[in-house]
Amino acid sequence: MSDSPKQTILEDGTEFDGSVKSKCPITVSGKLKGEVIAPSLTITPSGSVHGQVKVSHLKSQGELAGDIEAENVELAGKVNDQTTIRASSLEVMLNQPGSKLQVTFGNCELQVGNKAANNDAAKNPPAATPAAPAPPTPPAAPKAPTR
Repeated sequence: MSDSPKQTILEDGTEFDGSVKSKCPITVSGKLKGEVIAPSLTITPSGSVHGQVKVSHLKSQGELAGDIEAENVELAGKVNDQTTIRASSLEVMLNQPGSKLQVTFGNCELQVGNKAANNDAAKNPPAATPAAPAPPTPPAAPKAPTR
């Protein structure tokens, strides 16, 4: 047997449609559509994941779409329209030395931070601050005499 840690791998050129639940990290270089539950998910530059994702750590250099829940998220690829990302921490890599990466956000929703803080804020919104008084109106210019 090998001493290397176990890992679930979806290779480039492979397409999977369905539900994947794993106790080991998952690496996707192909296309996965459906539900993913695992300790971590890595999407390589050639990979894409579309669906529901629940992981502790997500690192995406490929394409991501759907409803994403993770503690830590590292994005360096494409996030498709209608994508929701909920995470305690979010890191966006705008470029990497020696290569060109582009991060594209479509019409998506990002929720970053502590879930409890978000729930407390929703239950107890901050008190409204009074609006600043409007600046004084300049005096009207004199009217020209009519003939």
